[in-house]
This record gives sequence, C-alpha cells and structure tokens, in this order.
Amino acid sequence: MEPNCDSVFAPAIPTDIHGVKILKQPSEAKLVELGVASWPIWESIPCKFPWTFKKTEMMYFLEGKVKVTIDKQHKEEEVALELMAGDLVVIPKGLTVVVDVTEAVKKHYYRDLETVKSKSPSKA
Repeated sequence: MEPNCDSVFAPAIPTDIHGVKILKQPSEAKLVELGVASWPIWESIPCKFPWTFKKTEMMYFLEGKVKVTIDKQHKEEEVALELMAGDLVVIPKGLTVVVDVTEAVKKHYYRDLETVKSKSPSKA
C-alpha cells in the first residue's frame, strides 16, 4: 500500500512545525492502515550529520531519540525538533536539516525516491 501523504494523519490533527508534521503515539489501526510494518528500517548509533530531503518522507520511530534542526534558509530563526519512539512524522521534500541522533535510533521510513545526503554515517 502506498501511503497518501495528504491523508496520513486523518482524522487526528498533528503538530505542524515549519511543514514537519508530528503525530505522537498514533493508534495501532493507523499504523496498520499505512502499512508501516512493511516499510524499510533504518538504524543508527548516536551521531550528527546534515541531510536534505529530495522527496517527502514519512517515518515511524520504534526506538531512540533524534534532534532535527531545520536549516536557517527555511525560516528566520533556528528550530530544533525532538523526535522519539512512538512518533509518526512527515518531513516535506526540499527541507535541509541537521540530524543529531542523541539515543540509538530505529525507525521505519517511507519515501518515493532516495534522499540525498552529505556525510552520512554508516548503519549501526
């Protein structure tokens, strides 16, 4: 099943911060509806790296914590988001961020095309 980014959160209302949508603790029914269990898994040990999203990416955090700082070109002042286990997140294409994995992370992710990264860490 290909998730529809426009209706991924319906009927719940996510937090929207500079286009990044975050839904805390979505229901099991929502995760099944989206097919999250079939998405690839990405894992990382604590590290920090820049990342640019070429396509909208959906992710569901299974473990850990990540601080995502949105690049200043996208807004007037720096904004940092903390994402953690239980968060369902949609990050829009074109967003440039710095990812700071503060606790070893494991997440499911879905995107149409690969994102472009600069200086990516190796998988844990």
